[in-house]
Amino acid sequence: MTSQILTRETTVDLSITGKRWSRRSDNDEAVFELSNKTGLSESVAHILVGRGITDAESAISFLDVNLSDLEDPSHLLDMDKAVERLKLALKEEHTIAVFGDYDVDGGCASAILLRYLRAIGAKTLLYIPDRMTEGYGPNPEAMDKLKEMGADVVITVDCGSVAFEPMARAAEIGLDVIITDHHQTKPEKPACVAFINPNRVDETSPCTMLSGAGVAFYLVLALNRSLRSGGFFKDNNLKEPDSRELLDLVAVSSVCDMVPLTGVNRILTKRGLQMMASYKNEGLKALAEVCSITEMPNTYHAGFLIGPRINAGGRIDSCDLGARCLSTTDENEAQALAVKLDGLNVERKEIETQVQELALARMEQVFREGDNALVVDGTGWHPGVVGIVAARLKEKVHRPTFVISVEDGVGKGSGRSISGIDLGKALRDSEDLLQKGGGHAMAAGLTMDADKIHEFRKRFNELVGEQAAKAGHDVFTPVSKFDGVLSLASLTSDFLGQLDKLAPYGMGNPEPKFVFNGVQVVRSKAVGKDGSHVQVWLSDRSGKTVSGIAFRAMASELGPFLMSRQPMGVSILGTIKKDTWQGKEQIKIHVDDARPGSFIG
Repeated sequence: MTSQILTRETTVDLSITGKRWSRRSDNDEAVFELSNKTGLSESVAHILVGRGITDAESAISFLDVNLSDLEDPSHLLDMDKAVERLKLALKEEHTIAVFGDYDVDGGCASAILLRYLRAIGAKTLLYIPDRMTEGYGPNPEAMDKLKEMGADVVITVDCGSVAFEPMARAAEIGLDVIITDHHQTKPEKPACVAFINPNRVDETSPCTMLSGAGVAFYLVLALNRSLRSGGFFKDNNLKEPDSRELLDLVAVSSVCDMVPLTGVNRILTKRGLQMMASYKNEGLKALAEVCSITEMPNTYHAGFLIGPRINAGGRIDSCDLGARCLSTTDENEAQALAVKLDGLNVERKEIETQVQELALARMEQVFREGDNALVVDGTGWHPGVVGIVAARLKEKVHRPTFVISVEDGVGKGSGRSISGIDLGKALRDSEDLLQKGGGHAMAAGLTMDADKIHEFRKRFNELVGEQAAKAGHDVFTPVSKFDGVLSLASLTSDFLGQLDKLAPYGMGNPEPKFVFNGVQVVRSKAVGKDGSHVQVWLSDRSGKTVSGIAFRAMASELGPFLMSRQPMGVSILGTIKKDTWQGKEQIKIHVDDARPGSFIG
């Protein structure tokens, strides 16, 4: 098959939305070599090379994932110690408490362990801290509560790596704690029986990008293997659980926690989405029903439909609702919890809109041209939505952003970053201003005295500026990466079939974007209940006409531009989708951006 991707040159001007368009790769030699060695079309080879996959073996492994390629779980430090303590707990009938975070990753990780442990007859407890009163992660009071509830062993999931005081308290009162986490750590190790974290300072694991649920799944694999080899299932007349049935939860967590969907995560997520389609998890099945998901689930369904509903409990109501929904095997309970989470998600959207309006007004007061970062604060803002609002504001100004809710003199905030700026490092460099804080490069949370917010705003701005200066490129001009330039005639079912092999898409493996160069907007109209979207019909010199949709375009310069129907033609940047309407399949372009005339890039 001949290449569907055309020639390019470089360009520096910006699109209608102020973005710089940049081709992921211009290594034509690597593309031709990869195509020749694998038999892949040059279009697919171009996309793979743009993701750093240049040799045939890596390409085949990327396209055809196998669970057998997973690392041995025992390669993680302290994994075998954790397994031995859990085997003792099973033998002595100790009660095992699962202590999880209140987000999607924590809920999925908690459910993975609960479903497995209950299946093998373990005594279990679930503890999810209250976002409002306890905040993130373990606390000494929670350890006391768990001891009173009869816990002998505590497994933390998606948290605990820097919980030094709570872990000391647990040891003091006789609780054996197994920490499973994936967040950044310190050189010191908390008091615990086992500390499983691929990001431990002394860890050499290649699985540093696992989600919290991914780490919990590895613990299940290690425990199950040890129980099998020791005759546990035979001796207790138990059917060995199929660990693969937990992969759906790993997939949802990986997508929602925005870990890179490459390497081990690609294997877990691709197989997990396939498992999810069988809906053996009663909670996921119920959530899919309230979301009206009727097709093969993909990363969009996990990230934008199911994930927000799992999160809604922790943001608005009881923080354990998501974990309970995902861990129950009772269909009626799952349906009731899913309906409640769906209702809470509606409430969350309303609260989010209110806080976002207040945050935008505050931004007008504190954000100045030339600032490197944005920190907005307000009294009484619901702390359950500040992370979502931070993401919205970050997109608006393309600056690392923290949104902080103040109550009783204490600010609790959440931050979102841009490529090239590490939020976790910025918080570590601001520890003297914080009560506590931490997170990833792209997302983080903090708690601080309200009277220090102004100083933090200044410090954070300086720290971001220092990181930006070291980045070696302009981090403050948003960049839209594209994978090639296509003609409308190249949009065929065969081509979409090739693209499907590259899924699942997400962090580290973004959905391929293409430029459609010098096309005519032959028709356009505002659509949607509020007229916020723009539907377009595009044609080019091939004579083919393809429809497209630009979601929420009227909220930016993109919508009016598309509605103006430029006489000299436009260049469109977007993704390709397969749409089925009344049984008829057609190809559409989801328009992300545009620019006047022809783009040479």
